[in-house]
Amino acid sequence: MAGDFYSRLRDYYLQVAKVLRGEAEAGAIFPNPTDVGQAREKVYAEFLRQHAPSKCNVFLGGFLFDEDGNESRQMDVIVTTDTAPRFNFHNSDGSGKSFSTLEGTLGVASIKSTLDKKQLYEALDGMASIPPMASIAGRIPQTFSIPNYSEWPYKIIYASNGIHGNTIFAHLNAYYKEHREIPISRRPDVIHVAGKYTIFQIREGATVMDASTGIETTLSGVAGSFLYSEYSPDVTAIAWVLDDLQLRAVASTHILFKYGGIRKKVLETI
Repeated sequence: MAGDFYSRLRDYYLQVAKVLRGEAEAGAIFPNPTDVGQAREKVYAEFLRQHAPSKCNVFLGGFLFDEDGNESRQMDVIVTTDTAPRFNFHNSDGSGKSFSTLEGTLGVASIKSTLDKKQLYEALDGMASIPPMASIAGRIPQTFSIPNYSEWPYKIIYASNGIHGNTIFAHLNAYYKEHREIPISRRPDVIHVAGKYTIFQIREGATVMDASTGIETTLSGVAGSFLYSEYSPDVTAIAWVLDDLQLRAVASTHILFKYGGIRKKVLETI
């Protein structure tokens, strides 16, 4: 029965969450646990490698840069398309850091052991530093649209533990009240503290379901605000992260990415 399958899939996601928290052996989920090590960044990166679409490259991060040479702050994990150039000379065994072009980057993650105000603000500062996306006008078929492209890449904050959710939620709202200049496109899409809570950035027209009644409500006039939930946080966050990365992976196949500008500008420095 379909219900039986989805119950097993829910249990599978819960097992993944235990691995992410360090409460279960990596071998329970990942085929090469000896390559994963104990670092949370490595474990989260391996989770994405094993579950994101195969056209995604996942690696331990460094910074993102755009064609003009603008750089972001440090990103712990970066997810790119399979057509984006890679800069992995110092990451040949997968344990080092790399960096990536902003064009072709699908997602980034900031990984924290314990999410408190200091760690939250550090992650928010990092995401605010990501340069804006270049226009894709003229680079996608006329019959296709990517309305949220300016909001790429998908931005994740993950922590295996954290202070009380309502406190973090208050810190989050206080940060953006103080930093109103930070565009919605450079705010986190999801904050996931394993086993405790999730916080999602609300998109215009998004729907939320009342867990007790099963009734969905369409939200409006709330773009850029956040929704706090303690309802099945691990299953919810994992399902949303994988779904959003898959949607971006599919959309990216319709974009004509060009990286000739990188070649031109690096040759100009000779």
